[in-house]
Amino acid sequence: MLSFTLKKYKVYLTIAAESIVLSLCPRHGSLFNKLRRFFSIAIVRNAGATVNLTGVIDDDTDILIVNHQTMTDIFVLEEVIGNDVRFVGRTGIMDKWPISRIVSRVGHITVDQQDRRAIIKLLKDVRACKGKKVIIFPEGTRSQSGKIENFEPGTKVLVEKLNLKAQPVVIKNILSIYNESKRTAKSGVIEIEALPVVCVKEGWYEKAHEDMKRVFEQ
Repeated sequence: MLSFTLKKYKVYLTIAAESIVLSLCPRHGSLFNKLRRFFSIAIVRNAGATVNLTGVIDDDTDILIVNHQTMTDIFVLEEVIGNDVRFVGRTGIMDKWPISRIVSRVGHITVDQQDRRAIIKLLKDVRACKGKKVIIFPEGTRSQSGKIENFEPGTKVLVEKLNLKAQPVVIKNILSIYNESKRTAKSGVIEIEALPVVCVKEGWYEKAHEDMKRVFEQ
């Protein structure tokens, strides 16, 4: 418990520091991007983790479909992918300080799941990110069950409507290293596996879900 408390304090302190520093720095210049990467790595290390990526994330992938377990998923993914990415997250989490300030400065995408028009805004926002990787969590929220939950339909709509090149990515064991729900933390390596780019045809979304579950459970 003490180990978790200390690591959580350091994680949140670093997130708060990033929000302040990015507020003082011109957006998306060389220094801004270097600072983002510095803080992303610092947050992961303060959680007691290093990251190992298996597979290759294609340079020209438009959208990465990723399972979601903790808030630190964002910073883990930034470490292995780089900073020229935009995350899709729901309001209620992404609009709380200090995360909200980072979201605003970077230009991450927020979705109000209670708004019936949310998918229209999401399509517009993702289209505006052309040339950058978008990362979406198709489960719609963080899964604390130790498995990949059912996918919501929004990701499927995005990929098909905007003709996006999509690639599944699986975060495997982050909860065994840093788990805010159970208040446990230990040092270790977070394993991430990039699956092949999907072929968008009948049943592709269901296949991506099954492939990700298989890799996650290995």
